[in-house]
Amino acid sequence: MKKALTLALITTALALLLLPAAPVAAITPTKAERAVIKLVNKERAKQGLATVRFNAALTRAARAHSREMARRGVLTHRSASGATVAGRAVANGYRRSGYRYWTVGENIACARSGTLLATPTGAVYLWSRTGTHRRIMLRSVFRNVGVGVATAANGTRYFTIDLGRRTR
Repeated sequence: MKKALTLALITTALALLLLPAAPVAAITPTKAERAVIKLVNKERAKQGLATVRFNAALTRAARAHSREMARRGVLTHRSASGATVAGRAVANGYRRSGYRYWTVGENIACARSGTLLATPTGAVYLWSRTGTHRRIMLRSVFRNVGVGVATAANGTRYFTIDLGRRTR
């Protein structure tokens, strides 16, 4: 009896370990997020670079960061908790474990709603015109992208683009 119970417990434990993890709720890009991705890929194509593709984990990280910046009324790469882009990416499911190569980069922007700069075109224009932001957006290694857009109570619109690559 004891052996049968032990065997049943071991079998149940193994079955639970082998079951796939509960799926994360499906996430799709908004119209503004799709526009940013399209414009970034247009800039990358001009340089002969591979396109970046929508990634749900990076999108969750970018959306959360844009919402936080809008709530706090600040433009910063560091979260209130002190988290960096890498920490936010990992916390939102862009795992490092199991990959021999892992990297991320981030661009942020903000502008008053109702202006051209507060549009996807404006955000990508801003990133394209400053050296550091342009280098991040055009890093040849990146293949994944997540975008977040949020509007503050005062009407300021915040953009975050998180780019990454993982190689097994």
